[in-house]
Amino acid sequence: MAFILQQNIPALDPNLFTGPTRATSGPARFLAPTLDVQYGELMRFIYVGVTGNLSFIAPNGNTVTLNGLVAGVFHPIWSLQINSSGTTATNIIVAS
Repeated sequence: MAFILQQNIPALDPNLFTGPTRATSGPARFLAPTLDVQYGELMRFIYVGVTGNLSFIAPNGNTVTLNGLVAGVFHPIWSLQINSSGTTATNIIVAS
């Protein structure tokens, strides 16, 4: 289940609320991935609990390695799988 937050942007006239709205959503589903196993869907964020390198499969099928990912941040990285080879970061969570 995905949650989408809506933000109402008021019109220039303070008595009217006819301005556009925009979605302000972030991660909705979380998964602790098994290394070298595809998630079964495309994930949009990767969280790293302990700083290190991260090797993953990108949506185009290429293997990408990022060095020194900062811990404690949801990185906006689209991925299909986390690889054990080349990954030194730990406490990894993926989110869609």
